Amino acid sequence: MSNKIPAVSSLGEKQLGAEATDTRIEALRLAEFAKFKPDYYLDQVNEIDLVEKRWRILATADIEGSEDAHFLNVICSWTQEAEIVIPPVDRTEIVETVDSEESDGSITRTRRKLVPKRVEKDRVLVEDVIVDRLSNGLCARFVPCVQNVDDIPFYYPKVQEYALGYFKSDTGDDSTSRQLAILVCELFPCSTTATKKQKLVWRDLIKRLFKWTVTERFGYQKRVENDVVICYEQYSAKYQELKTKYAAYWVENWPEKTDPKKFVYEDIGIASWIICLWEKEGKVSRDSPLPTFVDLGCGNGFLVYLLNKEGYLGYGVDQCSRKVWARFGSDIDLRAETIEPYMFEPNADWIIGNHADELVPWIPIISARATTNQTKFIAIPCCPHDLSGQKMAFPLTAGQSKYHAYVQYICGLAVDCGFSIEKEFLRIPSTKNVAIVGRPGTGENGSGLRPDVAAKLALQSQKQFVPRVPDYVKNEIRLLKEQSRKGNSAESS
Repeated sequence: MSNKIPAVSSLGEKQLGAEATDTRIEALRLAEFAKFKPDYYLDQVNEIDLVEKRWRILATADIEGSEDAHFLNVICSWTQEAEIVIPPVDRTEIVETVDSEESDGSITRTRRKLVPKRVEKDRVLVEDVIVDRLSNGLCARFVPCVQNVDDIPFYYPKVQEYALGYFKSDTGDDSTSRQLAILVCELFPCSTTATKKQKLVWRDLIKRLFKWTVTERFGYQKRVENDVVICYEQYSAKYQELKTKYAAYWVENWPEKTDPKKFVYEDIGIASWIICLWEKEGKVSRDSPLPTFVDLGCGNGFLVYLLNKEGYLGYGVDQCSRKVWARFGSDIDLRAETIEPYMFEPNADWIIGNHADELVPWIPIISARATTNQTKFIAIPCCPHDLSGQKMAFPLTAGQSKYHAYVQYICGLAVDCGFSIEKEFLRIPSTKNVAIVGRPGTGENGSGLRPDVAAKLALQSQKQFVPRVPDYVKNEIRLLKEQSRKGNSAESS
């Protein structure tokens, strides 16, 4: 029973995020991505005349096999959702779109508003996006509608306008080769490449344009549904709130060797989503107390810290403590102990497993056997493990990723234990970003949970389960081996 991998359709769920990746198409895309060899003109002036203006070229990249429609589809997506390429933008509001026919081809003009995430601090920008069909290709121009340069917000380049070009290469009309380009009409000479940060923006933009155009060529269809469980507006507001409270201090004072920008922002994103989920449930059940939780395999404990600081009672457990635990303060409950999942029976409303390795497949079982009989769970799977605690390989169908198979495996265990599941593609900086939410299903007695099935799975797997070796033990073993090698080397000499 525990090794069953149910089909997605049997779970009534759509594939999300990394689990939806078709590995065959992905291999083709990655092969094309490897051909990205841009030319940059950030430290020199290279100019051309275009649409009756003088433009400075900042970057170009040759692209093979693409068509006009591929480039136009990318521009359409970026026009509808500026936040894709301008992270400080929260949303895009389309004011008006006008299509017309001109003697040299079609022209599309879209007026839009860019609404920033920090709307109380940053300006809303009105902008025109103009797509021109030229004799040698296509050009999408982005024109800020402002009276003077001081009206341009910080998140937008200080330019008269900038453009994305898709031009015929110099190899001839019959060639399938095209050239992508980033161009600007500068306010002042070299004003758009004066700093390292400005240069990084343009480098990132040409790379994104190349990758998106390649992806369109392979007929990519968006297979993820964002914000299925929690609406984007609610999540974004909560994320900005927690980011303002906690991000700057902990990025600056992170005592671990791990990258604080990754772990701090990732856990703020996860905490924001979890709090939104709990707030949503609280509104449904009305006047219910704040939920309690246990975070299994809590690692650095920052997620527990955030939830505790926001008023939610709970604790985290991991095999060994981290340096950062001491910085959180005595009011944050973090426990260093090895969990035997077949015996663990927490008294909490929610079990959380965020990249908890060998504990993730046990989370539905632990939740189904909990004393409250109403314990729910949130699991964010990472590296595939089975109930023995060992890493496992899954039989894959054509185009299926290992992560997709593992997500199905966890969902299958949850369904076997009587849970109804939902899945969400989290907005966090990780490729393993599917959150599985398990709630007791509906049965004749008001709960569809099957603690008998969970107990059977636990009993079957108890003898095989081997806890992961703690990192500090691995380090001690490594040091002993190094000392042994040095000793043997000294004796032989």
